[in-house]
Amino acid sequence: MNLLAVSPESDYADEAACVVRLFENGLRRYHLRKPGWTADQTAGFIGQLPGDLQSRISIHQHHELADTFPVGRHHKEGAGVILTKPTAPAAVSRSLHTLSGLEDACQGMDYVFLSPVFPSISKPGYAPDESFAALRSVLSNEHSANVYALGGLDINNFEEALELGFDGVVLHGALWLSADPVKVLAQFGRVAA
Repeated sequence: MNLLAVSPESDYADEAACVVRLFENGLRRYHLRKPGWTADQTAGFIGQLPGDLQSRISIHQHHELADTFPVGRHHKEGAGVILTKPTAPAAVSRSLHTLSGLEDACQGMDYVFLSPVFPSISKPGYAPDESFAALRSVLSNEHSANVYALGGLDINNFEEALELGFDGVVLHGALWLSADPVKVLAQFGRVAA
């Protein structure tokens, strides 16, 4: 099972050290989403990580840093999406919030986040529009990119997301609203094993 995570939007104490520990406990890819950060802050964070882990980071802002660091790029739904992969072997992904247009969204991407799958943990009132039957039907088809579940995932429902046909899950609220994100990630890994 593929476990990915999206950073908290605000500063998090010792986040770089926590990310290293998340990778050591089974995290596959970390999405750095800090809309309030400058390019220098983003570069500073990436620079704190060991070189072998930098390629497992995807940045949501300041895509020009992909020319300096071996990071992937993530694009918001509807935002000037680059449909060709960069020359370096970096991941390219995007977000999608409806099932319509899923295959188009997958074009040129390594993977796509589809959200929300369950009612959001970190954004009260943000809930899915799609039925599980519709998700299962669309996800049963072949796609040119992996499709990952995001939104409301916790230890009690993430297996259901995989049963719907998602290629993996993206953790956010379950990690960052907990007292110990590394422990939470390890729990996901144990249940999935």
